[in-house]
Amino acid sequence: MDLRHLRIVLTVAESGSISHAAARLQIAQSGLSTQLRRIEQEFGGPLFQRRPQGVVPTELGVHVLGRAEKLLDEFGDLLATARTLARPAEPPQAVALGGVDNPWVPRIAALIRERLPHHEQLTYLEPSSQAVLELLRTEKIALAVVSEFPDVVPPQVRDFTVHDLDTEPALIGLAPGHRLAHRPLLALEELAEDVWIAPGDRTDGLGLSLRIACERAGFTPRFRYFGADQATAAAIVSAGNAVGVFLSPGDHCQGIVWKRLANGRLWRRTRLVWDAGSPLAGLAEDIDRGALDRCGRLAS
Repeated sequence: MDLRHLRIVLTVAESGSISHAAARLQIAQSGLSTQLRRIEQEFGGPLFQRRPQGVVPTELGVHVLGRAEKLLDEFGDLLATARTLARPAEPPQAVALGGVDNPWVPRIAALIRERLPHHEQLTYLEPSSQAVLELLRTEKIALAVVSEFPDVVPPQVRDFTVHDLDTEPALIGLAPGHRLAHRPLLALEELAEDVWIAPGDRTDGLGLSLRIACERAGFTPRFRYFGADQATAAAIVSAGNAVGVFLSPGDHCQGIVWKRLANGRLWRRTRLVWDAGSPLAGLAEDIDRGALDRCGRLAS
C-alpha cells in the first residue's frame, strides 16, 4: 500500500464510477477494477458499493477517504515546504507575508506596503494553510493568512497569536435557468441529482468539507468537472452544465445566481496568524476592518 493507491481510491470516489475513474487515470477499466479489489483487501473490506449508476462509498470507504485526503494533503505540504526552505534567502530588510488563495491576502499586502513603504515586501501564496504555517514556523514569513472549514482538521495555531478576520458562507452557484434559481435558500439534499464541479486544488479543504456535508445530507456529490479555477467554474455553471460551490466570487463570476445554504453547513473562516517576535506583530495587532477594506479597494 502506498500513496498511489490512496490517489486511486480518491479518484474513484470523485469520479463516481469505475469507468470515469479509469479514463481519468488513463488505465483500462478492468485493470482499475483489479487494483481496487486488491486495495480493498488491504483495508479489510469493500470501500464502495457497486451500483448500476456508479459507485458509492461504504461506511469504511467514507472513513478511508477522509483520512486518505488528509494524508495526501500532508504529503503535498511536505513537498511544498521542503521546496520553500530550499529557496534562496530573502533580500535584507524584506518583510514577508504568506497565505492561501484568499481575497484577504492582497488587502493585507497593500496595508503592509502602506505602513512600511521603505521595506521590500515578499508574498508567498501556498496551496494549503499547513504549508503557510510551516513558513511561519521556519521564519520564512512574518505574517500568515490561513483558512478553516467545517469538518476539516483545522490548522494548528496554538503556538501563535491569532486574529479572526472573517467567517463567510460558501455560496452555491446556479445557472439562471436552474430549477431552484427562484429559491432564496437551498438545502444540500435538493442538489443530490445535480452534476457538480469539484472545488479546485487551491481551495484548502473546501472540497473535503463539501463532500462530508453532502454525505451527511444523504448523497455523494457527482463531481464531473475537476481542476477548474473559479472563473472557469463560473463559466461552466452559467452555461447550465453543473452546479458549484464558491467563496468570495468576484466580478469575473458573471451570469450566475448565488444561493446560501439554509443550514449554514459550508463556510470559510479566515485568520491572521503571527509569532510574538514577528517584525510585523505591531502592525498585525493594529489591523482593523476599516483599514483593510480601504486597502482592498486600493489593491483591486
